[in-house]
Amino acid sequence: MSMTVTELPHKEQALFRSALLYEASQYKKGLKVSDQILKKFPDHGETLSVKGMFLAHLERKEEGYELMERGLKINPQSSISWHVYGLVCRSDKKYAQAIKCYEEALKADSENMHILREVASLYVQMRQYSKAVECREKLVAMNPFFPSFWLGLATTHHMNGRYDLAIKVISAHESGNNQPPLDKYQISELSLYKNWLIELNGDYQQALDHLKEIRPQIVDITGWKEKKARLLLKADRKEAAATAFQDLLERNSENDDYITGYMECNGLDMKCDEDQDAVLEVIGTLQQQFPSSNRLRFLPLMYSTGDNFVVAAESLAKYALRKGIPSLFSSVRVLYADKVKGAALGTLIESCATQIRDTKRFSDSTDDEPASVLLWCNYYLAQHYDYYGDHERALTLIEEAIRSSPKTIEPYMIKARILKHAGDFRGARDTMDYARQQDVGDRYLTTKFIKYMLRVNEVDEAEKTYLLFVNEDAPHKIQEIVNMQATWYMNERGHAFRRMGDIGRALKHYHQAIGVFDTYQDDQYDFHQYSVRKVTLRSYIDILQWETTVYENPAYQTAARAAAECYLELADRKAAGNAFVPIEVEKDDKPLTRNGSAQQGQHNLAAGVGETKVYDVEKDPNGTKFVESDNLAEALKLAEHLESVAASNPDTHVLAFEVHLRMQKYFLVLKAINALKAIDATHPALPSMVVRLSQALDTDESFAAPLKVPLRAQLAKAFGAVDITTGADESIDSVLAAAKSMLAMGDGDQAAALLVQTPEAKYVEGRTLLKLLEVKRLLAKSGADESTQAAFSAAAKTVFPLATCF
Repeated sequence: MSMTVTELPHKEQALFRSALLYEASQYKKGLKVSDQILKKFPDHGETLSVKGMFLAHLERKEEGYELMERGLKINPQSSISWHVYGLVCRSDKKYAQAIKCYEEALKADSENMHILREVASLYVQMRQYSKAVECREKLVAMNPFFPSFWLGLATTHHMNGRYDLAIKVISAHESGNNQPPLDKYQISELSLYKNWLIELNGDYQQALDHLKEIRPQIVDITGWKEKKARLLLKADRKEAAATAFQDLLERNSENDDYITGYMECNGLDMKCDEDQDAVLEVIGTLQQQFPSSNRLRFLPLMYSTGDNFVVAAESLAKYALRKGIPSLFSSVRVLYADKVKGAALGTLIESCATQIRDTKRFSDSTDDEPASVLLWCNYYLAQHYDYYGDHERALTLIEEAIRSSPKTIEPYMIKARILKHAGDFRGARDTMDYARQQDVGDRYLTTKFIKYMLRVNEVDEAEKTYLLFVNEDAPHKIQEIVNMQATWYMNERGHAFRRMGDIGRALKHYHQAIGVFDTYQDDQYDFHQYSVRKVTLRSYIDILQWETTVYENPAYQTAARAAAECYLELADRKAAGNAFVPIEVEKDDKPLTRNGSAQQGQHNLAAGVGETKVYDVEKDPNGTKFVESDNLAEALKLAEHLESVAASNPDTHVLAFEVHLRMQKYFLVLKAINALKAIDATHPALPSMVVRLSQALDTDESFAAPLKVPLRAQLAKAFGAVDITTGADESIDSVLAAAKSMLAMGDGDQAAALLVQTPEAKYVEGRTLLKLLEVKRLLAKSGADESTQAAFSAAAKTVFPLATCF
């Protein structure tokens, strides 16, 4: 028969309760107390569970879970045992399992306020808002004078789409005797939050009345004014809304939302072609009122055409050239999507440069311009020609800019970018290094230099340079790099190791980048109680809404796809009997400092004298656990997650196809093909995907014949007769897709014959340096002889004559 806490002797009860009070830094003390009780009562289930919790937090997780499960078997009705198990599961990010534990704990102790608060937060974490509402309603009923219970209930109703109920909860909270009382900032935030709820509920006039009522309580004046302008517009009071937006523009004339709102007040849609003349007229009026606004100076270029565009562009360009604004090209680059506007901008700046060279002034000016104007003309034109792929002309212009002002850093940065686009990665790296040396304290320059070093696989040197960002007193400098969560660095480093053939360490860095987004997702848990306690409710709702899209970030998708591709490569090598062997890292016992040195890729370094803690980055420096894992299973996890968070990206379904095909899940293969077709029916990978599935069905005798019939029927109905080389006569993307499929099917000779044609003129459309580098990689993989590869490199050099990467 199990014994509860209350059945223990008084001394042991006191010991047990003291054990529960130990903080994270006192787990060892708690463990000692638990052992004292277990000496006398070795089968006391709740003490076993508590001891298991301490062990789990002391990195003895397997032993800890075993003890907690044993404690639950002894006393399955104990709320303490279930609560403790839930705490450990929550700490280990096993949220679904933690919820089950808390629910079991509540069966035994339904009025436990701590458990109710924690499980409510977990419900929100897992987006189970209906259950969260039930928990928080119970908390309010138990303690109606605690503000965070009311506010937590309101935000949960909000996320559940019940704005009316959220309003009622806030109103009830405001009319109650809440302790402690809110300060003026919290009252301001709560008032604006309630107003937002009224707006979301669709009662704009009531929201306006409420906004007027709460004005004396508001601290965030700009937020109040923005709300007023938006509500007036939604209530169709356009004249008053225009006045409100005018007031906002006087505060910040660079804000796009204010400008768009002002246009809407005038009945104009900035995206509608028919309204563009009127939009330009209103922008002109605003420019007169706010002549210093850069945004208003740029907007006419978005909506004007022909001569009007040239006039507006000339005004902006001359202003920027005289002011020496380096970001001019970056600002107008969006206009280059329109070929006519892109060409007109190039012609305009060429004309400006010619005028300055010939007369030292613009044609409409009587005064000589500063010598720097020609520098910025050449600076812009270099980027213009680089955009269109004329790298030689771009380099000539940027060299002229450098000669005119050798101490100006920006031209060196653009020169490095041009060299990179031209294929001279080493020259780009050296040029960026020179730029960085001119101002070693500039973090942006250092960041760019690190990226350029990684592009030439200088992983050690890049790491040493990155350490410039790390505090001198950091306990472990390499771990600190990971903690900085620079996903661009993790991905670039992963790419570098992948190019070097070190798949293990490439996977290690890709998983570090993936882990950053997992951390974002997990970290929201702390805000479920913190935000309602601090009454930062609007920001809290924004966080919850942002968290639902966190995995849509391109950096995550890049890391996940690259990692999945690495796993597929590992699986293919194992299947071919050529398994990848992790590359050992040479150990260096010296601590790594800013001025220290490290072996290539070395992470097995302690940061301080006598440091004994094993940091996460020190574990598995070679990525062995990733290499030795079930590669296809790991690739499947990544592919399935990408399908759930990035279903609109064609690359997601190409990856899913590759994974499912190797796992012989042919119906899922077909699903991936159909999903890709739904997004882009002309995607270059589709023909080869259909052919490979058909071939797999023909050759896989282990797959049930009756199941092949509907698969073939659906393929025939959707695609008919398909050739793997469809589109390969004119599209380099189709060539790459076909060649990859040929290699997967073991036809290296045909793949090579197709790939060597890519430097030909017929593939000029869409051909880039990166695509030709991919051709080079695939040629080597195809087993093409050295003469064939040399011939391709020579032909590629005619396309990119400055390239050193072929």
